[in-house]
Amino acid sequence: MSTGVNEEFSFLSTAEIAKVLAKRIQVQRKKKFKTQLDFAEHIGLTYSKVSRFEKSGNIQFKDLLIILKALNMVDELQELFCQKDELIRW
Repeated sequence: MSTGVNEEFSFLSTAEIAKVLAKRIQVQRKKKFKTQLDFAEHIGLTYSKVSRFEKSGNIQFKDLLIILKALNMVDELQELFCQKDELIRW
């Protein structure tokens, strides 16, 4: 199964979803930073963490937040988890 940037998540495993998200974030990183090393140094993470994330999608949540903040993408999380006065009734 493909794990391209435009992949839809419906039929993907969690590992595949993580890879797709990592690729999407990598695209944004490349727009602002030429290399993973430059990016890692700028945000205070190790090169190996950034490289592993972009290859596998594996990362600690706090490190993902650091990456998203550096790429000005953290607001997408706000939109994703905003409940907008919706009540869930059981």
